[in-house]
Amino acid sequence: MNQNRYLIIADDFTGANDTGVQLKRRGFSTDVIFDPALIESEGSFVLDTESRGMSGREAFDTVSRLCEGIGWDSFYTVIKKIDSTLRGNVAEEIRAVDERFGSELIVFAPALPDLGRTTVGGIHLLKGVPITETELSRDPKKPVTCDDLREILMGAFDEPVEQVSLETIRAGRIDFGRARIYAFDSQTNADMQAVLSAAKATGKRILWVGTAAIADNLMELESRQKPSFGLVGSVSSVTRAQVAHAEAAGVSLVEVPVGRLLEGELTEESFIDAASARLAQGRDVLLLSAASRSAEGLAASDEAGRRLGKSGEEVSVYTQALLGRLAAGVLRRTPVSGVFLTGGDTAMGFFAEAKSRGSSILTEVAVGIPMMKLRGGEFEGLRVITKAGAFGRDDTITYSLRKLKEAF
Repeated sequence: MNQNRYLIIADDFTGANDTGVQLKRRGFSTDVIFDPALIESEGSFVLDTESRGMSGREAFDTVSRLCEGIGWDSFYTVIKKIDSTLRGNVAEEIRAVDERFGSELIVFAPALPDLGRTTVGGIHLLKGVPITETELSRDPKKPVTCDDLREILMGAFDEPVEQVSLETIRAGRIDFGRARIYAFDSQTNADMQAVLSAAKATGKRILWVGTAAIADNLMELESRQKPSFGLVGSVSSVTRAQVAHAEAAGVSLVEVPVGRLLEGELTEESFIDAASARLAQGRDVLLLSAASRSAEGLAASDEAGRRLGKSGEEVSVYTQALLGRLAAGVLRRTPVSGVFLTGGDTAMGFFAEAKSRGSSILTEVAVGIPMMKLRGGEFEGLRVITKAGAFGRDDTITYSLRKLKEAF
């Protein structure tokens, strides 16, 4: 059985594609189809049943019919993709796939942490608000009337459903011997990976139920990608907002107090150690000057420069070279998917330290934000994304770190 072969059953076209793309960005051949007769012996497939807007009975019958005759055993992983806000006929469609697939274990984890869809205490939330208290409860076509995961499943299954809390997940005490069907809390991708790892260890025939995040995290467990590394030297308020967004999304920050290094209080090696250790754990990391984090950090750097009789320009040149040295030191120790650079001086400081002779442009990841690979020098072929300090939306750094990991 090919471990890179996935089958995903989705209830609408956009959901089919946003889940299928998780496979494609890792280099897996993936087709979205409407007819199961198009499933071939190689590659991964997303079957779109277009059943979200149907009645519960119609959705069950449609999904059951489309799943009849599928060669399940040729797929390493089977996922029932649902909407991240619980729209549609969630329980009926899970039961239809379950009956055809013959699951030994159902893992229901509908969180999509990167977009603020989380589950706490068995209640599914949208940016911290129970789904039934949002506008989705007033949807004219398919209003969401229940946000309790266990209650949703019990509406379609005549057997016990276990709800597993964040406390249990984080304590590593998940017990899969109590039932066949489990619903899980999750606030972060780390929570989801803990759940998925524990379930996989059972060796059972599992029906995974969730959003694009369940596919993304399953693949991350199967073949972990190298982390992405970022170097931030811009003092733009736009960049500061992007850094804050990245931190909230789980990116690890290593903040460099340039003034204290300038005055000899700290060593460069300590920051190389810190960034390298976190990358080695598989975490995406931003190495940034304190001035890039806050106005107070910038003021501290300038004040240190004044005490040493240095101009603002001299402090800036020192910072540019310092960040370049630190980044190169990190890359000599730890493999990464690529490097994100923001601030023109920051980029040039890194290129100078890397002794790069230039770059080959690969693509544009967003308007005015190119991805390239380095030509020549110590890190030839390394993928790099550069961004002007004042460019981009709040999620630009987070998005760029993700793009660096894609198969290209």
